[in-house]
Order: sequence, then structure tokens, then C-alpha cells
Amino acid sequence: MTRAEKWQTVMRVVAKTAPLGAVVGLVPNVLGNDGIRSIVAGALIGMLITIGMVSFEVSCAVEMIPRRWRQAPFLVVLTTRSLVWLVIIVIGISVPLLTVNQTQLSELTTSTIARSVGVSFAAALVINFIGQVNRLLGRGVMVRLILGRYHRPREEVRIFLLIDLRGSTQITERLGNLRYHGFLKRFIGDVTTNAMRHGGEVHRYVGDEVIITWTARKGVEDAACVRGVFGIADALEQASAEYVADFGVAPSFWAGLHLGPVVTGEVGTVKHEIVYLGDTLNTSARIEQACRGYQRPFLASADVIEALELPSNVEAESLGPIELRGVGTSNELLAISRTGS
Repeated sequence: MTRAEKWQTVMRVVAKTAPLGAVVGLVPNVLGNDGIRSIVAGALIGMLITIGMVSFEVSCAVEMIPRRWRQAPFLVVLTTRSLVWLVIIVIGISVPLLTVNQTQLSELTTSTIARSVGVSFAAALVINFIGQVNRLLGRGVMVRLILGRYHRPREEVRIFLLIDLRGSTQITERLGNLRYHGFLKRFIGDVTTNAMRHGGEVHRYVGDEVIITWTARKGVEDAACVRGVFGIADALEQASAEYVADFGVAPSFWAGLHLGPVVTGEVGTVKHEIVYLGDTLNTSARIEQACRGYQRPFLASADVIEALELPSNVEAESLGPIELRGVGTSNELLAISRTGS
């Protein structure tokens, strides 16, 4: 995603949410029959706070915020994000009250206003704490654990994508363990961010491998699982100069994609986790490993490709039925690539 596209994304989301914020801000004043100035001020308060918060959060999502902050320790991100929210709230409330409602500056320092700001900051801390924990567990995992969605195991059809860093041994030898950790952290971060943009959920990090999953419906819709692979490749290509400048090497990967039934359920007592059981994930791993033998960066099973409609600039080349090591049955594999058109 180019910088211009990132700005367009921010502006598009702001344009959709700002009117809603204005409505939320003016409703209490309309219901309270507080007069036209208060109604307009309320609408501006709701709109300004919405614009500020949405702009900041979307900028984080599309990586317009510096990487160093996005990858900072948990407490640093929690505190600074909450402080940014607080500043947005204070400005969003103060400017309309001072200009439209003609409130005196001295009135903004009353205990009532101070209490409101304190409550707002406390709320920002709580909301951001929940958000940070959700990011640590994986998007949506915390909600599903709280709601007990998988407290009782259930069968479902899922798509799995395995992304494995190429040449990790050579890169480790070249960089050393400490610098390699920084390289791997950045690689996993870039893979994760761009997979999530296409609706993927990170199931697990296994060494230098990222396991991403979609429900069958979400992954098939608009070929999101296939677009996700090329989205990751494009993001890494755009960042290659930065990788080379910082580490002397740019990353590439092998990708294996498969669809099939799994049993999904919670495990653990001290530490809860959602796990997927069945041959589908094992087969996905074998498909990713087959990339090396065929020297194809992206292989997929016929099961997943037949379930979706490939984008017009993507083609699938059949490699025929292949006996995958450790699976016991043959699977038709397809090499997926872009045509360039």
C-alpha cells in the first residue's frame, strides 16, 4: 500500500464515521432542548473527537505511525495511545465550547470539567488495555474466549495459510541471533499486518513461520486468502530497501494454502488457547514444505482454489496429484502466480 493509498484509506474511513460522531454529539443536547448553540457545539464535539480518534487508529492500522512506536513495549503503547486519546478528547470538547458555545476559559477548569476529563482518560486506559490484550492474543480471540464460543468443541471448515521465511538459517548465520530476532520480529509484524488487512486471523507463530486462518466463508469471499498472500508479498517488496538498509538482506517466503474440516475448541487451564485439530492443518504444512521441492513460492491445494474465484490477474498451474509426505493421501497442488496484467 503506497502512502497515497494509506491517506485515501484514512480519509475514506473518516468521511464515513465523522457524520455519525456529529449525530451522537448533538442528540443529548437536542433531547435536553439546550438551545441552538449547545446543539451545534455538541455536534462539533462529537465530530472532532471522532475525526481525531478514527484518524489516529486507522493511521496505526495502515502503518502511517512510526514502526518504532508500533512495536514498543506493551506499557509504552498503552500509555501513549491513551494520552493521545485524552488530548483528542480535551481539544474536541474545548474548541467547540470556547468558539460556538462561547464558554469562558475559566469555566473549562471547573471541577466538573476536570472530573469529566479524568473519567475520559480512565475509560481510554481501560479500552486501550483491552485492545492491547486483544492484539497479544490475536484479533477476536479474547472475545471468543470470553463468550465461550469454543468452550464446547465444534466442527467447521477453515482455510489455513502457512507463511515461512526463506533462508532463515543463512540469515541467522549472517546476522547473529540478536540481530536476527529484530529481523524476524519485523518480518512477522509485516506478515501479520497485511494478512489482517485481508481478514486473516493469526493462529500461531512457530519459529520463523506464521500460521494464518480464515473461516471458509471469509477466506473464499473475493479470494481474500489468495489476495492476502500477494498483499504480504507486495508489502515486503515495498519495504525491501528498508530491510536492506537495516539488516543487509530483504525477506522472502514460501506460502502453502489449504481448505478443509477441523475441530475447533479451547484447551488449557492456567493458559487458555483456541486450537484446531485434524488433518487439514497438517496437510497445509506439507503443502508449504512442498514449495521448496518445486521451487514455487506459493502452492495451494485444489480444494481451496476450486472453492473460490481467482482474481483476473492470478493464474493457477496444476502440478498434478502429489503424494504429500506424512499425509497418506494424494492431493492436487497448484502453483499460484500473478500474470502481471
